Amino acid sequence: MAMKKRVNIARRKPIEEAEIVVIPMIDVMMFLLFFFMVASLAMVVQAGLPVNLPKAATSSDHSSQNLTITLMRDGSIHLNTKTVTLDSLKDELHKLKVSDKDLVVLNADKMVLHGSVVGAMDEARKAGVVRFAIATDKE
Repeated sequence: MAMKKRVNIARRKPIEEAEIVVIPMIDVMMFLLFFFMVASLAMVVQAGLPVNLPKAATSSDHSSQNLTITLMRDGSIHLNTKTVTLDSLKDELHKLKVSDKDLVVLNADKMVLHGSVVGAMDEARKAGVVRFAIATDKE
């Protein structure tokens, strides 16, 4: 009788189930979150121009104001970012159609004379502004 030769067939290993590794995805999502948070801060539009503000312990944030009048140390006046003169400030405010509900923030350098600030407020009042805030830095 002839002997039958046994053929060894390699058995396949059982197929493991695929897993989704979550940790690297969380890392990528956190990176994207931080990236867009920092990028959005760079896109924020400043209403006024940067000046050296006086300090006050009771200062508050006025991030929702409509208009900013900036008085620079060199005597120039800006309405938001547009350069204006004291005489044309009233007309420029009329062009923006200010109402008694609008808040105007006076953003004056601490070296600007008090009379200049009062003059700007007076011109704004002539245009119909009744609500003012004076911008300060926290101590």
